[in-house]
Amino acid sequence: MSSFAVRAGRPEDNPALQHLFNVPQPSSGLMMTFERAPDYFASAAVMYRQPELMVVTRKQDEAVVAVYNLGRRGVYLNGKVEQLRYGADMRIAPEAQGGRVLLYINRSTKELLGREWYLSVILEDNQRSRSSFEGGRAGLPDYRHVGTIITHTLTGLRSPQSGGLPPVRAATERDIPAMNRLVARMAAHYQFLPDYDFNGLLTGDPFFQGLSIGDFLLVEEGGELRGLIGVWNQKAFKQTRVVRYSLGLALLRPFWNLWSALAGGIYLPAAGQAFDYLALHSPLTRPDDLTAFSALLQAAWELTRRRGSRAMTLTLADNDPRQPAVSRFRSLPMRAHQYTVAFDSAAQPVLDAGLIPFYESGRL
Repeated sequence: MSSFAVRAGRPEDNPALQHLFNVPQPSSGLMMTFERAPDYFASAAVMYRQPELMVVTRKQDEAVVAVYNLGRRGVYLNGKVEQLRYGADMRIAPEAQGGRVLLYINRSTKELLGREWYLSVILEDNQRSRSSFEGGRAGLPDYRHVGTIITHTLTGLRSPQSGGLPPVRAATERDIPAMNRLVARMAAHYQFLPDYDFNGLLTGDPFFQGLSIGDFLLVEEGGELRGLIGVWNQKAFKQTRVVRYSLGLALLRPFWNLWSALAGGIYLPAAGQAFDYLALHSPLTRPDDLTAFSALLQAAWELTRRRGSRAMTLTLADNDPRQPAVSRFRSLPMRAHQYTVAFDSAAQPVLDAGLIPFYESGRL
């Protein structure tokens, strides 16, 4: 008799989901949690247009022991809008790890997908998962590597540039049609770019929760937008929290933070507190427009500091020609790998190799 069951997640599962997302994970001398408080379903609304949360329950007591999401969101695929699945937010309770739970997840995912495929991201440091999936083990889906992305945590501007950059201004409601047109134009350059409709900033669209039109910065030329970027405070629904430090790091923390205040490093919060950073939304310019992108990044940093935050996060593909703009900042980079995943290898997509993969740190 099977020990577990898989079903769709429900709002009443939120307390159990909070428990799973609050399980500490080790990282470089500290234990952290990657939380979705206070409501997982609210946080999922910024990642998916159609969330499809699945939970694994233990039959004997119906306790939720694992969770994963295979929802859909509209993105540009080879220049055309498609509702693609994105696999994320997998969590397995410590007591259920190393057992049969993964078999149930694998089986239910196969039934759900049929001949579909989905996007997934695996951190470069997660060698165990990458080796398992890339090796094509029997019973596992076909993972095809489609790109490498780098999430930069930017903690200081090394060399502010006052000359040679175009002016940057704050967006207003009147700019929304032009912002939407810019997104459509950028689909000629970027793969997996979300099909943003910035009218959602005015209508309470949960996909844009935590954002307002005043959070966006623009560069324009000749009456047309040349680029845009948003500065996104996600603390109301997504937190990265320190649970505890190793003894050595706890003793070092006050001196580290003093140095950070002077030199522009990452600030280490007290145990129990969340990291303070803002996420950069829709960092869009032409790939070859390094000047406009540099201007937007500098303006976003200045806005981040005015709002009292000490860091901002930005995700770019490793082959994005705009990567050199990041070198003007102090950065803590984290590499990850993108995959298209299908149980039927014939269902794998044919992707335009000339397009640059696009991801946002706030929607990973």
